[in-house]
Amino acid sequence: MQTFQIAGLSITLADAESALTKLDSLYADLDRRLNTYSADAGNTVLCRAGCSHCCKSGGFFAVTLVEALRLHRAVAALPRLHRDVATANARELLQRQSTLFSGVPGPPDQPGRRDEPTFSARVSAVTRTHPACPLLAGDLCGIYADRPFLCRAYGYATDAYAVASDKTLVFRSLCVLYEGVQLHDYVRASDLRHALTALSHALSGNRNPGRFTLPEAILAIET
Repeated sequence: MQTFQIAGLSITLADAESALTKLDSLYADLDRRLNTYSADAGNTVLCRAGCSHCCKSGGFFAVTLVEALRLHRAVAALPRLHRDVATANARELLQRQSTLFSGVPGPPDQPGRRDEPTFSARVSAVTRTHPACPLLAGDLCGIYADRPFLCRAYGYATDAYAVASDKTLVFRSLCVLYEGVQLHDYVRASDLRHALTALSHALSGNRNPGRFTLPEAILAIET
């Protein structure tokens, strides 16, 4: 029986390998949709390798349990020096998280029982301090092949991270490079984002573990 220790919780994993296989399939599906979008000359795609502005100034976000497990294993597989740097950076970021989370009104932060609106506000409070991602190596992602859904979608106009209002979609996945750019279409991926939640519920034995922060995932332990 596998146990995942994250953010002070000890979660018994239910069929972890099956959940990760389904996660990889979900990631592959998203990548196919993004590639189809990029192949259309009418669509503008400005995100590219080496352009790490978002990673250097907004490297704090939340992930689901199944993403945290995949990310944790990717970090564990890094060369020791790279892994040590990433975990040291994660510990520093976790300290910043603790300080800023406590400054947002609401009940005390309780991983596994997080109120989603309050948790989102707390994540935003940390993001506004423009932290660098602990996993950034130079201008490239240290675990690129195993990066979470948010990182894969960022830089694309996708409904997975959009706010709908009066027949208008405001894409939160677009970086500052897109200011003033006329968009002609967007990537349909909200169904895949919902699937992440379902996978995490199944992984935790049909419970709702909620979401976890990036440094919590990096510093998790699997036994």
